[in-house]
Amino acid sequence: MKKIPPEISVIRPIRALVIGAGPAAVAMHLPVLAQLRAAGELQFTLVCDIESGRATAAQRKFGFLEAATDAIGALERSDIDAVYIFGSAQMHYEYGMKALKCGKHLFVEKPVAPSYEQAREMAQAALSHGVVAVGGHNRRFYQSLAAVRARAGKAGWRSAEVVFHKPEYGKPVPFGAQSWLSANGIHALDAMVFMMGGLPEQLTAFAGDPGTAVASVFSALMRWRNGAQGVFLCNNSAGARREEYVFHGIAETCRVTETGLTVEQDDVASNTPLAVLGDGVGAEHDAFLRAIRTGIEPVHSILAIAPSLRLAELIERGFSGRVEMPAAPPAGGTLQPEIAQSILIDRPLELMSALTQLLAHYRFVSRDEVHASPELRPDIVAAVLARESAELDSEILGKLPRLRVVGVIGLSIARYEPEALLARGITVVNASDAYAESVAEFALGLTILGRRRAFTSHGVMRAGGWGTDAGSAGLAGRLHRLLRRTRPALAAAGVESFLLTAWRKTSRSKRRALIGRSTVSRDLKGTVVGLVGWGANARAFTAHLVRAQAQILVYSEHAAAAEIVAAGAVPASLNEVLAADVVSLHRGLTANTRHSLGAAELAKLRPGAVLINVARGALTDPHALLARLKRGDIFACLDTYDEEPLDASHPLRKLKNVFLTPHIAGGSPDMRAAAAEEVMRKITAHLEGKTVGSISAERLRTMT
Repeated sequence: MKKIPPEISVIRPIRALVIGAGPAAVAMHLPVLAQLRAAGELQFTLVCDIESGRATAAQRKFGFLEAATDAIGALERSDIDAVYIFGSAQMHYEYGMKALKCGKHLFVEKPVAPSYEQAREMAQAALSHGVVAVGGHNRRFYQSLAAVRARAGKAGWRSAEVVFHKPEYGKPVPFGAQSWLSANGIHALDAMVFMMGGLPEQLTAFAGDPGTAVASVFSALMRWRNGAQGVFLCNNSAGARREEYVFHGIAETCRVTETGLTVEQDDVASNTPLAVLGDGVGAEHDAFLRAIRTGIEPVHSILAIAPSLRLAELIERGFSGRVEMPAAPPAGGTLQPEIAQSILIDRPLELMSALTQLLAHYRFVSRDEVHASPELRPDIVAAVLARESAELDSEILGKLPRLRVVGVIGLSIARYEPEALLARGITVVNASDAYAESVAEFALGLTILGRRRAFTSHGVMRAGGWGTDAGSAGLAGRLHRLLRRTRPALAAAGVESFLLTAWRKTSRSKRRALIGRSTVSRDLKGTVVGLVGWGANARAFTAHLVRAQAQILVYSEHAAAAEIVAAGAVPASLNEVLAADVVSLHRGLTANTRHSLGAAELAKLRPGAVLINVARGALTDPHALLARLKRGDIFACLDTYDEEPLDASHPLRKLKNVFLTPHIAGGSPDMRAAAAEEVMRKITAHLEGKTVGSISAERLRTMT
């Protein structure tokens, strides 16, 4: 390894760049680095985060000289010695490789890379450029583990048991990792490998539960070349956090838990309180700086910890057999090409997971950076706007002469002034597929529950009744149950026939007044579903309905009949659609479609029909809709309203034949993540010259 210049090792502090000012960095790493800065070891030169607010906040809190959003530009600066990256595995690899190629020392959090091959590539790049590259596996620096390793000496331990559990059930795998093992348990697995002197020779592993898409439970039995054995257990769906390391020698056992170290010899135990949580973070950062100054490889170099990532990959695959390392690639043959193009990212926090797929090819630039730039930015070829972003004003557009595509992480794009973008020849894409699938799934659920009269029966059950008829609840229901209990006595008194006739008449009258004449539960198969409008939502909904063997009628003023037929539906008139068993609205809101369903149209809904609106509330005339629903012979599932939020005293809230939801058909976090990934894919494909589903001027006229 190349020695550091004398002026760094003796005179001045190491000038640091920090990339990533998220919660983990601010809570765990930056306070430790601030202590090293106070000791004269570091200079906080620059903090970068694509979210400018986070970078500025970290600058103020920790005293960085500068804050910025352009990490790639920062890596190229000559006044930076060491780079700390706190982000996803993809960030660690892509930005880390760039840092190493620029001759910067590197610290990355875990996982150090998306794969062992990439981690090894980073280690090779560090060697080639004579710099230090380490990973944040601080369990190598636990005081308790260090004491246990010292006790073993060169003889080592004969067997080991390592347990690392966390209660992460139902959560998505973080940090861009392949599974919960490489995202979470890699710390403990690396500690086991470190304590046992290297990778095992033999491995038998199991990963995941039957039927699970992403494994969260892992177990492995290992044997080393010297005959030592080990067991590793990692369950990220546990009910509590548990971390424990047990090492056995001859008549000796050492146990490391979250509270300390226990040494047992011949059943005599001694305890040393050494807390695990938080231990080792300071030591790993100190060791990194010491390695920079001395040129001696630290124990947490990427070269040293990469084999643990290889072992994790084998366990994730459920591998059984001899552990062998892949052949090394040719030296210098796989370094990434220089990044030449940039993408403007506005409000990036909700896009973080999706951004990682672009790291290898594009530089990210914030809106603030473009505003502050006194010059044109011909490097920016695309822009991504989040849900809360403002439109790209003329000042910004004037600085982007090569802007080719704008992606909106949403379905509706009207607020982003798309006409101005199209007029400049800029392609506009949105998240039509992700939103459509989410809305279609919601509409399908409403359709099934509406046909089964589940919403009505819910009210009946809460009122103490049974069935799908609201007449079985309330006063009528209580009277019905009383008559059933007293029927023998009434028959004996000779009044049963009279009272039964009166009850039946009351029941029919009440049913007509409340929910119409149809309260019979029906299946979706064979149901006639009428769709008003033919956009992405309607197409996705149709795909679900076709699989359920429903009959689909579609009214559209714009779609080609052949397209509707190809999807498995039938083009129909508005009259035919409004006469269906279920009528679902899927139009965009324009001047022509606002209040397009008025009293005359709503009167065509047949008694017993289900009306669904997951599109725009203003498609229906609010007064006409309320009047139609008050007749009580149809049921409505409404997710959108003419004015939102719905007023607390709105009459719709009091109707028993209405199911209300607060505009949630397309708003789940899962859907937003899918929307971000879809837009990123479209942007990448467009920049590569491929054809993508973009928004045309003609399509824009029919959109909300």
